This record gives sequence, C-alpha cells and structure tokens, in this order.
Amino acid sequence: MNVVPELWRPAGIAAIAASFALLMPISATAQAQSSAEEARLIEFGKEIFKSKAVCQYCHKWDASGDQGYGGNALSLRVTQLTPEQLTEVVKCGRPGTGMPYHDRFAYTDKRCYGYTREEMGKDMPPAGNDFLSNREVEAVVKYLFAKDVGKGPATYEDCVDFWGKDTKQCDPMKK
Repeated sequence: MNVVPELWRPAGIAAIAASFALLMPISATAQAQSSAEEARLIEFGKEIFKSKAVCQYCHKWDASGDQGYGGNALSLRVTQLTPEQLTEVVKCGRPGTGMPYHDRFAYTDKRCYGYTREEMGKDMPPAGNDFLSNREVEAVVKYLFAKDVGKGPATYEDCVDFWGKDTKQCDPMKK
C-alpha cells in the first residue's frame, strides 16, 4: 500500500515546480511595475515639495534648512524623524514654530499630537499655503527619504536632479 500523497509523487513535484516557474516572471514584472510606481510617487513628491507645499522656501531645494525665505527651518538631511513622524509633522506642522500644517482637518479633533485648536492657543502652527491629500503627504515623505534624509551634503547631481540639467542654478556646485 502506497501512503505517499499524490502531490508528493514525482509527477506532483514536477507540477509544483512548473507552477513556481510560471509565477517567477509575474513576480519580476510585478517588481518592475512596483519600482516604476515608486519612481513616479517620488517624482510626484518632488513636485509637491517644490511647487504646491513650497517646502523649498524654508527648507531650501536640497532640504538642508537653515535660514530660508520663510524662516529658520530644520535640515531634513540630518533629521532623526521616522517616516511616520515626518508624515505627522507635514500634516500637523510644529506647534510653537513657523512650520505650517497641511492637513485640512488638523486640530479640528485630536489627530494632531492629541490637541485641538482651542487647546493649542498661541502655539497653534500656521496653515500651509495649500492643504495636501494623504497621497500627496505620502509622496513628499517618500521623496524626502529617497533623496534627502540621511544623504549628507547635496551634490551637483542632486541639484541637477531637482532643477533639471538645463539650469544655471547648479553651476556653482560644478567641480
């Protein structure tokens, strides 16, 4: 009497191996699509940083912070914030500072640091120039972690990536 399940007989093993072989190209294709989508999300985040939320006015084009048009902003290149913490800062701003909030419903309930507008009083951060959707916030944070956070001083290549290759903005950084 043979007690080996049908699946584990040589024909069954061959069928399982063939199934995995068929799935491999799908997995590689899915990874390529995922990478392409990630690249689009990062590029979208750069445009939000640059134009819609105008983060570059305070944090500078390279996210190095310091004295900018909008005030004294922190360097996002050396931040110790996690993506989740940075997401909260983008949505809720920073109380007691000029860092604006970009969530339309910030401080209408306790979603931001556990406080409402009334409880914030004079420490209420300003509203941003434009409110951002959750997808836009996610894109900005992805962009910052892909291009700036923990990357050290900006390079000429970083400048060209941000401004484009046909700009004189990056000329002072050429070696």
